[in-house]
Amino acid sequence: MTDSNVSSAERLSRLQAQMAHDGVDLVAIAPTANMRYLLGFAPLADERPCALLVSRQATRFVVPMLNADQVEGRTGLKAIRWADAAGPQQALAEALSGLGVAPGGVLAADDTMRADALLILQEAIRPARTLAAGGLMTALRIRKSEAEIEALARAAAQADRAVMVGVEACRPGVTEREVADKIAGYFRQDGAELVDFTIVASGPSGAFPHHETGDRRLQPGDTIIIDIGASLHGYKSDVTRVVHLGEPSDEVRAVYQAVLEANRRGREAARAGARARDVDRAARGSIEQAGYGPHFLHRTGHGLGLEVHEPPWMTSESDTLLEPGMVFSVEPGVYLQGKFGVRIEDIVVVTEGECRCLTGLDHQLMVKA
Repeated sequence: MTDSNVSSAERLSRLQAQMAHDGVDLVAIAPTANMRYLLGFAPLADERPCALLVSRQATRFVVPMLNADQVEGRTGLKAIRWADAAGPQQALAEALSGLGVAPGGVLAADDTMRADALLILQEAIRPARTLAAGGLMTALRIRKSEAEIEALARAAAQADRAVMVGVEACRPGVTEREVADKIAGYFRQDGAELVDFTIVASGPSGAFPHHETGDRRLQPGDTIIIDIGASLHGYKSDVTRVVHLGEPSDEVRAVYQAVLEANRRGREAARAGARARDVDRAARGSIEQAGYGPHFLHRTGHGLGLEVHEPPWMTSESDTLLEPGMVFSVEPGVYLQGKFGVRIEDIVVVTEGECRCLTGLDHQLMVKA
């Protein structure tokens, strides 16, 4: 899905302008989120090299034969086709001839392009220097349009509903996997085209920020982290809330309040003109003041859009200037090994004033008797 108010031609033109600004002669985009952003579609990525090649004046699309008709129908671009038996070398040579790119220039390759595809490209192009295209693409993608923000808001609302399905499923005796399956089933029933992750981390498993949901059975007294995300019309969701089975202990309540306050301060710091590090330092400083600093193990947040994790990054050292239209998570956490973990995550949009919170769930600890 692309922003219906912005054409692929406009986005490609913006990329070419950015290339001129950055001194890049050729950009090679693989079937990734970057391709979906530029064209509104990316074919299935596999071992066959497939690349959108963009010079400062022209565009060529080298596509495996089995994807070519689909690509042309979905993008309106003419594909330069290559067959499995022949390999992509002749198609690449034809594309480079049409682009007018001479050897010895600067190639920017998609950050997550397969290494074997990149080596084939480098052999055909023979650039003087190869760099990652992440900086170029981030400059285009980091500020979301209003249409993109509303797509993210719809995805966030779906994730809110899915969390509550998970909360309802949490009860003593069921496994983490059974709760996760209920959530994933709801996502699919509600129209999500992809369930990206369903982390259900109960009791001591919650002390691992990226716990792999397993067959542990929920028990009375468990603190349970539910961290989930899916794709709705191409845009991602990501939300985390905490459930407790039975009356929480004083320690659980103290940790929860520390994380909740850190979440609040992080969201409060998410303002235009601030730096990304200000968001991280606000949340981290709050947890340190509460005495749990060593137990906050990760950055405060990450960007969200066509990918679950994309710039900007909310770290203690990031000097990214926050601008209206930037979308990212605020997700401080405290993880006590052998006991439990607490993480509270919201998705926010930077505006001219206070940030807009796309996550609509209540922030209080969800206690189930």
